[in-house]
Parts: sequence; structure tokens; C-alpha cells
Amino acid sequence: MSNNKLFRNAGWCALAGAIFFIAAFVSFPLGLGMLGGIFEILSFLAVVVVFYGLYLTHGNEAKGLSLAGLVLAVAAIIVAIVVLVTNLPALANLWYLLLALPFLIFGYLAYRNDRMPRGLAIVELLAGVLFLVAGLGGFISGPDFADSLSLFAELLMLVWLFWLWRVFLSKKFSAA
Repeated sequence: MSNNKLFRNAGWCALAGAIFFIAAFVSFPLGLGMLGGIFEILSFLAVVVVFYGLYLTHGNEAKGLSLAGLVLAVAAIIVAIVVLVTNLPALANLWYLLLALPFLIFGYLAYRNDRMPRGLAIVELLAGVLFLVAGLGGFISGPDFADSLSLFAELLMLVWLFWLWRVFLSKKFSAA
């Protein structure tokens, strides 16, 4: 599969991940916890492809850092799925910490890269910082603080996913 097709697939996975995440967000308050969990897992699986696309995007300039971001993203998603199954608050805090690192890594790389919009990098860095503070605060203050702050990080993650959808599918990005 060519990189151009992979970026297009990553763009569509970014859109699918955002839509599944919104569906999960709506399902939980409606009492559809099982369905919300399925939507959340589907969102996580779609985001793996997005992080792989970011790994390929930034692999030429920082191979090791980009690979570390991809590995940490996959580890965070595995922990997130375990959190959904076990419902342990301490693991949720670990998920926030693990998810913060790939956001910070790829946000930094996007900020340095000319192919990525500067605003996208800033949104990604802000989401990473909020996930990091939520994870650390969750271990110190408790799960209520972490859940409250992670809501803002998740909203930034949604903005990031919709923006990446547009970036990965743009002709300018493909041509570069």
C-alpha cells in the first residue's frame, strides 16, 4: 500500500474515530454502557491507524521519537481497553499519562514540520498537557479531578481528529 493510500485511510480513520468517540460519549449518559464501550473500543482501534499515519509522516525527521510515540500510543490504547473491561480508576490515570506522551511527542514533531498546520500542533500539544495533568492529578487528588480535566483533553482530541481528517485527505498533504 502506498503512503498516499495509507494517509487517506488514516484520514478516514480519524473521522471514524471521532464519530465513534462522540457515539460513546452520548451512549454512556443514556444508560447504554455496553454499546458505549463498543463505540469507545472502535474509536481506539481507528486511532491506532491515525497514530501510524503520524509515525509515517514524522518518521523521516525523527525516526526514534516517532516510533516511541507510536509504541506509547498503542500501549495507551491497550490500557484504555483494559480500563473499559475492569473499571479500575488507577488504570484510568495510567491511561491518561500514557496517552499524554504520544500527543506531546507528535505535537512537538508537528510543530516542527512544515506539512502540518501550526494550529493542529498546538491543539495536539494542549491535549497532551491536559492528559498529563489529568493523569498526575488523578494519582494525587483522585479520579474525580482526573475525569473532569480529561473531559477538556478529550474535547481537544476530537478537534484534533476532525482536523487530521481534513489534513490527511487534503491534496496539499498528499503532494508533499
